[in-house]
Amino acid sequence: MYMFLNSPLMKPVAMLLVLVMGLINFIPGVEAGFISSEESSSIARQKNMAVVQKVLEHKIVNERLRALGFGEEEITARLSRLSSAELHKLAARIDSLTAGGDGLGVVIALLVIAILVIVLIKLMNKRIVIS
Repeated sequence: MYMFLNSPLMKPVAMLLVLVMGLINFIPGVEAGFISSEESSSIARQKNMAVVQKVLEHKIVNERLRALGFGEEEITARLSRLSSAELHKLAARIDSLTAGGDGLGVVIALLVIAILVIVLIKLMNKRIVIS
């Protein structure tokens, strides 16, 4: 035992343990419990429905749905008929939608094509003269 206490590794190991125990002290305590699958699915469905309802409250979305002939009651009825999986899929895809599409990809593609054309013209020792 005395040989272990005088070991050259004793001080670094002790400092490491103090550091680890200090870091563990900052982790908050968590309480957990069991929940039935029915409660879990209903909570997930409520969260997904809240996400979809939040998007439907936007003025632009609401105007577009009215222009297509959908009323508030019809929208609510259709949402209530969705299965939990369909509602989850819709709520997950709403965040990835962009208004009017993503034009950045088109701009980058056009720039890459223009750069390739310029490089090919330079490699062939040609010049474009606009008069």
